[in-house]
Amino acid sequence: MPPLYVGAARVKLDPPAGLAMLGYGNRVGRNTGVHDDLAAQALVLSDGANKVAIAGVDVLAVGIRIADDIRQRVAASTGIPADSILVCATHTHSAPAFNIFATPRADAKPAEGRNLEWERALPEKIASAIIQANENLEPATLRAAASQFNLGINRRLMRPHRQIQLAANRSGPADAEVSALGAYRANGTPIAFLMNYPCHGVVLCEDNLLYSRDWPGFAMDEIESAAATAGSPRPISIFIQGATGNIDPRSRGNFEVAEHHGRAMGRGAFDALRHAPSITDARIAARRIALNLKLKDFSADLSVARACADQTLASLDNHRGGDGYQLKRLRDHHAQSQAALAALEALEEQNRRDRRVDMTRRELATAMTLVTVGNLAIVGIPGELFVELGLAIRANPHFARTFVAGYCNDLIGYIPTRAAYPEGGYEIDAARIASGSGEMIVDTALSALAAMRD
Repeated sequence: MPPLYVGAARVKLDPPAGLAMLGYGNRVGRNTGVHDDLAAQALVLSDGANKVAIAGVDVLAVGIRIADDIRQRVAASTGIPADSILVCATHTHSAPAFNIFATPRADAKPAEGRNLEWERALPEKIASAIIQANENLEPATLRAAASQFNLGINRRLMRPHRQIQLAANRSGPADAEVSALGAYRANGTPIAFLMNYPCHGVVLCEDNLLYSRDWPGFAMDEIESAAATAGSPRPISIFIQGATGNIDPRSRGNFEVAEHHGRAMGRGAFDALRHAPSITDARIAARRIALNLKLKDFSADLSVARACADQTLASLDNHRGGDGYQLKRLRDHHAQSQAALAALEALEEQNRRDRRVDMTRRELATAMTLVTVGNLAIVGIPGELFVELGLAIRANPHFARTFVAGYCNDLIGYIPTRAAYPEGGYEIDAARIASGSGEMIVDTALSALAAMRD
């Protein structure tokens, strides 16, 4: 078997204080400081002939244009093929606001709550973490393991009259397994860890105004601390989100809660890796697969929404009863109709403005990236995959262990199951792609994994 080389690095993102924060539409106020540093953590693996790179970035998401910029910078500097690079957001909801879909031009006007100079520097910072990891390559062995962890809980609760509420559904599907990869020197000291688990980074709620990695940050801190040895460099850990589309933490609140759960995950992954056998097959391969996903058809819903808005406006215009309760009720009705119409029109406008979208074919173009290291696979998904779909990918018979990396190299929004579409709910309302897209992504991934194993 070919020898294996591993390198890791971390570069702090250092967003300025006082920016708006992404993740909660109803958050009030701007950032007031830093609880724990946001960073880009990178891992490079080489079998002597082929290299792959995985970066975990402590932001909400990274769109395809920024990810492509990062990948091209790394490829030009290191020779690692752009198609062999995974840029994955950890999806913390305690990160600064920035345009995740494009780096601001030099002549862009200042934006409220943002720092365009910091945004322009972000791709280079993330790329530099991967470049440094490549410079740090050294001989290594790998171990892979899994441990039980049940922070994630399904968040689609069916109410009476078959309405979906964004709330804990204890009987819904979830994933209770952390996948972990460790890289070690010949003397047994650790170089790096990679952890993968599906659960939104929302233990911290709307009232938090401090930059933070949320619970995954404490998991990274714990495994690094547990593995640190005197006289050796502190290992670097990388966290990549899984299929989190319908998964939230079962326990939320403050930093104490986030630390409790994060450290439990980090300790569990560390203990599992201590007893895992070394991986002997180190052959590395990567494949990027184009995806052309059908958009949802909003035409019928838009027609109904426009008719509703017309009717509530007519009722309001026809009111002759003064300024009493009836007028307030009619105004509320029309405001609700306008809001529903505006939400649908915003999705259509987003489609029209999106460079990835072909409006004639009503398709959104993106890609998935697959990496294999011997009998281990990583499947990079460009959005928020529902957990059922992630479990289907992980259960493939072709590789002993499969990591499902969400928010990878792009963000296309929610990727629900076919069964979820008629149920409705927040994720379905927000999704831009048509029913069946998630299953098509799973089928494509499974076919690619089978081909890469042959």
